[in-house]
Amino acid sequence: MENQEFLDQISKKMNAFIALLLTTDVAKMTTADKVKMLLRFNLSNQDIANIIGTTRGTIEVMKSRLQKPKNKDGQFKRLGGK
Repeated sequence: MENQEFLDQISKKMNAFIALLLTTDVAKMTTADKVKMLLRFNLSNQDIANIIGTTRGTIEVMKSRLQKPKNKDGQFKRLGGK
């Protein structure tokens, strides 16, 4: 990897980390809220997991759930009509 690409990656990760630190009440944020915020920085699932302190698989599940439509009660819709 050339130096500029490496520096760009570091910069992107630092910006995301700084945004998370500057968010008020970060301790009160849910993991899902943190994931939503960090997704705006186009970080990889592994990068987000490292910042939050969880696994890549957890981030993948959360991203999937965030994309699923919800019903009027805020619950995830079940597939298959039930």
